[in-house]
Amino acid sequence: MRLYRLIAISLCWLGLAFAGGGVGQAQSRASQTVASSEALYAALAQARGGETILLVGGDYGKLLLAASTKFNITFAAPVTIASADPGNPAVFSGLDLRDAENLILDGLVFDYTFRPDHPIYLRPFQIVNSTRITLRNSTFDGDLARGVSDVADGLGWAFGLALQGVSEAVIENNEFFDFFRGLVVGGGSGTVVRGNEMHAIRMDGMNFAHVHDILIEGNYFHDFNRSKNPGDHSDMIQFWTNGGTRPSTGITIRGNVLMAGAGGSTQSIFMRNDMVDRGLAGREMFYRDVLIEDNVIINGHVHGITLGESDGVIIRRNTLLRNQSFAKGAARQKKVTIPSINLKGDSVRVTLEGNLAPGFPKPKKGWTMRGNMVVQDISPMQPGYYLKVFTDALQGDPQDLDSFAYLPGGPADDPGLGAPLLRPGADRARYKPRRRRNRCRGLLLVIKSGSSGQTASRVCGQSARTPRRP
Repeated sequence: MRLYRLIAISLCWLGLAFAGGGVGQAQSRASQTVASSEALYAALAQARGGETILLVGGDYGKLLLAASTKFNITFAAPVTIASADPGNPAVFSGLDLRDAENLILDGLVFDYTFRPDHPIYLRPFQIVNSTRITLRNSTFDGDLARGVSDVADGLGWAFGLALQGVSEAVIENNEFFDFFRGLVVGGGSGTVVRGNEMHAIRMDGMNFAHVHDILIEGNYFHDFNRSKNPGDHSDMIQFWTNGGTRPSTGITIRGNVLMAGAGGSTQSIFMRNDMVDRGLAGREMFYRDVLIEDNVIINGHVHGITLGESDGVIIRRNTLLRNQSFAKGAARQKKVTIPSINLKGDSVRVTLEGNLAPGFPKPKKGWTMRGNMVVQDISPMQPGYYLKVFTDALQGDPQDLDSFAYLPGGPADDPGLGAPLLRPGADRARYKPRRRRNRCRGLLLVIKSGSSGQTASRVCGQSARTPRRP
């Protein structure tokens, strides 16, 4: 019987070899290496689903996939475009995907170059009306304005990545820097934004409007490069309803780190519902089913977690602290520099529990508020003073998350209280301060640290691109 089985298996393999040109040839069709944009388009034109196209390092210009490309871009199974060598990645100067389906972009560099005629809202990298698009392990390298104005020069310009009407997208483990805004998402459903790093952003890290069933998890925001322009309204994560006819629903914001670090202060998680609070809409525009949990916020603005009119809210196990760069002198007494939890009183089905924060909303009828703890950096004699709760939150390095770890055996060393990332023994290696510089094209970059008045300057463009974080 065993002999018959061996013969049958051998005949099966022989048949596959004759029918498909051999196993080795089948594998070579599934994965091929190209070295030019023309070869990339040719490979995509032949793809049906399941293929991997590896790109030799170099400049591939703008990647445009739309009706004008004249071949099918709605694949039956994922087609992957990846750098053949992560140490020598393929570089794209533009990205425009429209009406595509089942595409994975992996380990690439998207490199924007500023021009004086570019509008600040330029979208050099965008995905429109597409489904199941994954963009991971990539670098979005922005550029700094030159010759625009005193409040714009030396700061990020344009948008890093824009999604409009995209469903089931995954934006994962990418790095964004030197943009006006990092990521902008309008419409769509089932989007996952996970494990990305945003720094040296001029205004907003991530913007969302009219989205459904979205997960924003494990992202790292730090060291924003703010403008002194009073018109800038800087947020690390922002939702809005302005101009919309339907609210965002099914929102999860979990396990993110939002740190001012050595950069300027920003609003951290800001979800104003302006259509409702301006009287332009009613209950139909309330945010619905919002979960905000396990986030670390160390910043210098009162809007730590701010949520407008909502129906179905859980805010739990978040830790909010003030970066001491924004608590010097008279600023220590200013509530506007103290990150707090703020929630519109008209919200319904609300639970706030297990949070560590300097301030909380006043409870309303029907709300559940339990197990929260006030922490503060103003009065050593009052409960929750930083020195009694955290390792070195008053004197430690504001870029080092270990400075804000809970004291072992202290009042915050409780599994049900505050963000788990700050507990004794938690792995915070990803958030260690380190010198970094990707290219900034020969400019002198000056970073001002908000109200602290601290400045740091460096000459850019003298070092090669730093490796993307693991």
